[in-house]
Amino acid sequence: MAVSRRKFISGSGLVAASVAAFPHIARPADAAATRSGQKPSKIIHLVADGMSLATLSMADQLAHLSRKRGLAWLDLHRRAGAHHGLMDMRSLSSLVTDSSAASSSWGSGSRIVNGTVNILPDGRELTTLYELFGQAGWKRGLVTTTEITHATPAGFATKGLKREAAESIATQYLDRGVEVLLGGGRKFFDKTKRKDKRDVYTEYRVKDYALLNESADLAAAPLDKRWLGTFAASHLPFTVDHTHDTKLAKSIPTLAAMTQRALEKLARHERFILQVEGGRVDHGCHMNDAAAAFFDQIAFDEALEVCLEFQRQHADTLLVITTDHSTGNPGLNGTGLRYGLSPLLFSNLLEVKASFSEILKKLSPPEERDKKPEPVTDPAKIAAIIKEAIGYEITPRRAKLLVPFIKKEGEPIYNLMNTLTCQLGQLMANYTGVGWTSGAHTSDYVPISAIGPGAERFAGFIQNTDVFRHYTNLAGIDFRNPESPLVGAVSPDSGILSPHWMA
Repeated sequence: MAVSRRKFISGSGLVAASVAAFPHIARPADAAATRSGQKPSKIIHLVADGMSLATLSMADQLAHLSRKRGLAWLDLHRRAGAHHGLMDMRSLSSLVTDSSAASSSWGSGSRIVNGTVNILPDGRELTTLYELFGQAGWKRGLVTTTEITHATPAGFATKGLKREAAESIATQYLDRGVEVLLGGGRKFFDKTKRKDKRDVYTEYRVKDYALLNESADLAAAPLDKRWLGTFAASHLPFTVDHTHDTKLAKSIPTLAAMTQRALEKLARHERFILQVEGGRVDHGCHMNDAAAAFFDQIAFDEALEVCLEFQRQHADTLLVITTDHSTGNPGLNGTGLRYGLSPLLFSNLLEVKASFSEILKKLSPPEERDKKPEPVTDPAKIAAIIKEAIGYEITPRRAKLLVPFIKKEGEPIYNLMNTLTCQLGQLMANYTGVGWTSGAHTSDYVPISAIGPGAERFAGFIQNTDVFRHYTNLAGIDFRNPESPLVGAVSPDSGILSPHWMA
């Protein structure tokens, strides 16, 4: 087969136009020329959630195939004035962090237990980065492809919660007065969907927020109001689905589009801090869905390109690009004689039309009112669904291996692969060459890059809690949250290592 029978169409179309987006500011020669010791008045913190170094590598390789150029993040390694390092993202309770503990370590300067948001084990709530920056007169923004109430944005602005407390996170944003909120999660603001029936949308409107529901609303959003944009009931669609569905592409903005509009609004103010999250990279990796993860990584990179252009025009901008943890640890495996088959297999990602999420809807349809649809168990039908979505023509014998997992009766050799999506990922590895270690987070040290005033602070090997201290110090804020000692190793008789888990 040819390397590509289909061009992957970029959803943003914004990078080439980004210079025109900020016409009121004259462009300096290059913002990278900032001197050591200078301090920023604008901070942009970009997070590719769940990205491992292998995900970054393969997204770059896929970008070359799909759009004939690599990733801006890797190009930054050739830029003068850019600094690069590794960061330890462990949480208070584990070498492996979750997203809420990870973001809270940046958002408070203290490590916390996985599953919580800016609260210590003894109940002490931590003062957040966005509280401190708001008190100091900085404008604040959160932009994500997940629910806006999800763990990573929440870690910068909310506290004293479990990460699942999305309804409370929605109201805490209102209490904080965060100026820009763009992402998904409409159900946590809608009184007809909230458990407490609280009319949060009206409360936002009363506090002078413009409520944005689709791309057209974002494009026309008034710059003199705060923004609450919720563009989907839950998370925004994966890029691979967004690209192949014209209705989604028209109604739901890309991460690059949201980022550009957020910067247009925030640039009207002297000082601001903005978090931009490519959150669905993590979800794709959890599902062992290479196409979903890698195309979302490319979409994240297009948002980074918008930020880099902004930073070129605003020399007082510090750009920090990182991830909160690795997920699934994928790898393009050497296949064939002298590994010659690997490039051909990898190019099959260009043929994928839908994420595993969409495949699951067909294999195991969600329950409807007064109706419980039967999952698809006919191997021939399973094979047809996979071929239509992915382009991979599997035999009925291979399709039959999925049936126990569709029926939730599967028996994997490794417990962490006991999901239908992980089994789909292993099946797809025969088609794309991309294998996975699990559907869980891993303990890798993560890459971090920075450019602009203060960028040198992020070079070398740093701790996750250093980010909070660097940001507050650069903003002239003298504050330190309390901390708790790291939780010790788990003993064999603690009950966590149960016979069931090791069975």
